[in-house]
Parts: sequence; C-alpha cells; structure tokens
Amino acid sequence: MSSMTPTTVNGMGAPRHEIYVPGYSAAKLGLALVGVVLFALSLTKLVPLAVLFLSGGQTRAEVARIVRTDAADQETVYTSDAALETAVKTGEDVRDRESVFWVVYRFRTEDGRQVEARAPLGQHVKPLQPLRDKDGLSSTTVVWYDRSDPQRIALPLELGTWFMPGVLVLFGVLGTLMGLMLYRHSKRPIEMPDLSQSHGERDASRS
Repeated sequence: MSSMTPTTVNGMGAPRHEIYVPGYSAAKLGLALVGVVLFALSLTKLVPLAVLFLSGGQTRAEVARIVRTDAADQETVYTSDAALETAVKTGEDVRDRESVFWVVYRFRTEDGRQVEARAPLGQHVKPLQPLRDKDGLSSTTVVWYDRSDPQRIALPLELGTWFMPGVLVLFGVLGTLMGLMLYRHSKRPIEMPDLSQSHGERDASRS
C-alpha cells in the first residue's frame, strides 16, 4: 500500500492552522437594529396606504387646478395651460428650486359627494400632471380616498407614492438580514491556514 504524505507548500510541510474569531459583535448587532428601525419607518408610510386600499374608496379623479407655492408660502393658482407653461418655463430659466407645484383633484365619492383634494405629492420644476391631456380633456388619474375624510387621498399610480417606502423596506430588510448573519458568525471560531511560511520563510517561532 502506498503511504499518504502531507500536502506541501514549496517543499515544506502542510501549513499550520490558526483560530480566527471575527468579533465586532456589537457593531454587527447595531447594523441589524438600524435595519429594524428603517423597516419600522417604512411601515409608517405603507400602513396608511394599505388602509386606504383595503377600507377606502377608489375612483378616477380629474385635475381641477394646479397651485404653486413659493419660498414665502404664497400660492398662485393656474387653471389654463398657457399660464402654467409660462410659469414652468420661467422657473426653469431662473432655476427656481424652491417653488412647488401641487395638483388639486376633483372627484365624486361613492355616496355622490363631489370633493376637491390636493395631492399629497408636490413636485419642483413642473407639476406631476398637466391640466389637460393630449386630447384637450382634463388629465385624470386613479385615487384612493378615505371614506370618512375624502380629502385624504393617495395616488397609487405615481412612483413617488411608493419610492421612499420601497427604499426604506429594501435597506431595512437587507440591513437586518446582513446584521443578524454577521452577528451570528461573529463569535464562531474559524480555522484558517497560516500561510506565513508559504514562500519558504524561516519560522521565527522555531529559531
């Protein structure tokens, strides 16, 4: 029978192994806690949306007017495309980043009430929607509204409605999972080869 010989590195014996403990348990647990906090913050945005979806009403609303608020909180109302286009172009020319355009929607609830509600999302430079579509009709979108307070609405088709909650959920879940995984292994010993002699250096411990 042929005898088994240890693996060699550059003609020397098999490398020794050392025990390594990753450590930093507190920091890794802290990462997981930050993830939990971010996830909790996302729920403050997502839960109201879920409530509106499950218990609120849904309808298609039309743009009634657009309101621009400036740095001094003064409001300017636009009901014509020409005036709105002029305001948008002027803002672009002077690089106005403080004014915010708010869309006011008009819709009819299930019980027949006609309601006007300002969108919860404002936008710089130009409004979320124009006053009229390409056919010259009032622009429309789907809204969720609170049956007890119809002026409280959400815009499910707008990216801005979901962007921030989605980002918080993503980083919250990733941070929690990564933190817990790293914390779990932070105190687990890992056997690692000592490669200090891999190039044939003299083992100082034996000199």
